[in-house]
Order: sequence, then C-alpha cells, then structure tokens
Amino acid sequence: MRRAVDVVTILQFGVNGLFVATGYALVALGLTLIFGVLHVADFAQGALYMLGAYVSFYATQAGGVGYFAAVALAMATGAVLAALNGGVVYLPLQRHGGSLTFVAALGVLLILQNAALWWFGGDFRLVPSPFGDGKFSAGGVVLTHHQAFVLGATGCLVLLLWAGLRYTKPGKALRAMAQQPEAARLVGIDIQRVGLLAFAVAGGLAGGAGALMAPVRAFDPHIGAVVILKSFAIVIFGGMGSVPGAIVGAAVVALAETFTAAYLAAEFADLVAFGLMIVALFARPQGLLGRLPT
Repeated sequence: MRRAVDVVTILQFGVNGLFVATGYALVALGLTLIFGVLHVADFAQGALYMLGAYVSFYATQAGGVGYFAAVALAMATGAVLAALNGGVVYLPLQRHGGSLTFVAALGVLLILQNAALWWFGGDFRLVPSPFGDGKFSAGGVVLTHHQAFVLGATGCLVLLLWAGLRYTKPGKALRAMAQQPEAARLVGIDIQRVGLLAFAVAGGLAGGAGALMAPVRAFDPHIGAVVILKSFAIVIFGGMGSVPGAIVGAAVVALAETFTAAYLAAEFADLVAFGLMIVALFARPQGLLGRLPT
C-alpha cells in the first residue's frame, strides 16, 4: 500500500513538472530561435513574458476582455514589442559586434522591469482562470482544467512553430539563416526582414507564455528576470539554436526542479537549472541536441 501511494505521488510530481516546463519551453524556443538566426542572446524576452502576464490581467480585469482573447492580445503585444526592439536596438547594434547586443539586451530587460515596477507597483497579481476549480483525476493523479489547457495550447504552438519552420517560405528562410547565413544572403534572402520575423515569433511566444501561466503562478515585475535566466540556462543545456533541445531541456529542468523541491528542499530548486547548465558546458558544450535541424 505504501508503494502505491509513493507511485501516485511521483506521478503527480511528474505531471506538475511537465506543466511548469510549458512556460519555460515557450520562452526558451524564442531564445533559441533568435540566437540560431541572429546570434543575439535576447534577455529582454523575460520582460515580454512579464508584460504578457500584465496584459492578460488588465485586459480581463479592467478591459472586460475574455481570457482567451487576452492570451491572443498578449501574444500580439509581445510580437510587436519584440520586433520593434529588434529593429531599433539589436539589428543596428549587431553591425558593431555581438557584445553590444548582449549589454543592450540586459539594459532593455532592466528598463522594462523598472518601468513595470513604477507603473504597476510591486504587488503580486493572479489572473482568474476561466476554468475555475475544475480538475481531472485518474488514479489519484490530479490535473486541473487550466493545466490541461496550457499543456494543449503549448503543444499546438510548438507544432505550429515546427510546421512553419519546415514548410513555409519564411520558415525556410529562418532555417537558411541559421545554418548558412552567408549563403542565405547570396541567394537574396532579406536579412532584416527575416531577423524581424524571428523577433516577432519569439516575442509572441514569450507574451503568450506569460498570459498562459498568469492564472496559476502569481507574478510581479521581477518575474521576467527569473524566467529568462532559467530559460537561458535551458537553451544552453539543450543546445544553442536547437528547437528540440529547448523542448527537451525545458522538460528536464522543470522535472528536476519539481522533484528537488519535493524531496530535498524548495530553496534548492532554483539552483537546478544553473547546475545543469554548468554540467552541460563542461560535459557537452554544444548542448544535448546541438543546433537547428536541417
């Protein structure tokens, strides 16, 4: 009997870990897409995650917008701001060296974080879920309706990204830029346009992630810095520029965090992502799965 209870507990922690992985995966996918195409470590994506959460909060609470429409609005806001940031800040600075874009990314993150702190205040907020307290239960393992929605929505976004990269003309241009940038230029691919597309897609994913997680994880203006640091560690662990690596890395890190908090101590959970990143840097510097697939 004791063993059965332990198995149920482990399965519950596994489900919880996979849910946590969804938020990390969407941000990590955006990071790896931008890095794979432009070699820019866009830490400002963390601020777009945070802004996505606030957009969903104020759209539903003050604007009378439904939650699902608010998620779409958060994605659109993230895409527009990311493309604007890429065109105004990163692409001009990239001509003068990659180190400048790294400093600029940190600067944009801090500016947006402090602007949000001044504008929204430092209180934690939570968006009411449209699913209420509904839940599924099987064999003692519980999955709330909102968790199921987030898992499904994340799966759909990942499939759309994969299909877009593989089968659409803009997606093929993104892959060409990631694999052979010089050859892509020679065949006439518009580098500026492809770069802005990468930023817009990444920003949409980050804003959507913030809105999707807002009903289950309380947030304040500092949440973006926490998320982006872990997501960046996931990208390094999974492989810089690798879409599958970002997904696998997010799952591994989130599960490791969940089980560390459950069986060791909650205060050690945040160290897991960075510990795995350091191990990856020493043992396999290219990450688990390398770069964008051909």
